[in-house]
Amino acid sequence: MIWKRQIPILIVAVVGAITLFGWFIDQPNIQSFVDDDATQWYDILASFAIILGALNLMKLQIQKVVRKKKGWPYSLIAIGGFIFAITAGFIVKGVDDSVAVWGAHVTTEGTVFKWMFDYMFTPMSATMFSLLAFFVASASYRAFRIRNFEATLLLVAGIIIMIGRVPIGSLISSWFVMYILVLALGIYVNFWKKNKMITFGVVGIGLAIVTIAGMMTGWPLDKPGVFYLPVIQEWIYFYPNVAGARAIMIGIGLGIFATSIRYILGIEKSYIGE
Repeated sequence: MIWKRQIPILIVAVVGAITLFGWFIDQPNIQSFVDDDATQWYDILASFAIILGALNLMKLQIQKVVRKKKGWPYSLIAIGGFIFAITAGFIVKGVDDSVAVWGAHVTTEGTVFKWMFDYMFTPMSATMFSLLAFFVASASYRAFRIRNFEATLLLVAGIIIMIGRVPIGSLISSWFVMYILVLALGIYVNFWKKNKMITFGVVGIGLAIVTIAGMMTGWPLDKPGVFYLPVIQEWIYFYPNVAGARAIMIGIGLGIFATSIRYILGIEKSYIGE
């Protein structure tokens, strides 16, 4: 039992602690271990994990074909593609058999593997991403439906980003955006006060102010800049968006740190089957 539980936990704890605290210790040997040895060990383990994953995939696909489960013809295609890729990558170099360096044939023009990558893998990848665009559009529609203030804010920001980053967005005058904002203000006032006269007065005064200001300044397309869509979308992209992305990355970092501590202290034992 000690070889199945205590020894693996001890190895993970020692290596994990050295790797973690090696970033904070100014010692050449430890830094060399963290920068070189630990990274190489990770690459070796990841390579074996990829092999095991591929073999497990083939096992599941073969079982699906043998038992004639639903969609088994697609499993035949998966098995055939796997065998073809392995053959092109490890056995057959192609027309250019003069490639001396092992592995260079996967990027050399005229080889079987390069042909497979350029004319099979790349078009299928493009097809998958094209199909994902419809799923993204469907998810965006569901997310952008106005249910509350947060959903409304997401909807408005998404529309501004989408329109402001395309050429047509630069052709929309900032004065048009100001008219839209006045009408939106009227909707809010009507929802708040529920009085048609007050709403009409607010909208009328707002439209008059915008019109007079536009006539006095000559209706410049991008002035005032605070209402120009490309300027607004750039501000949203570089400030609220970056702030949100950094907050997410901080949360991910804290989660990784917490999980690492659980592994080092032996609390998390999923890697030994517990």
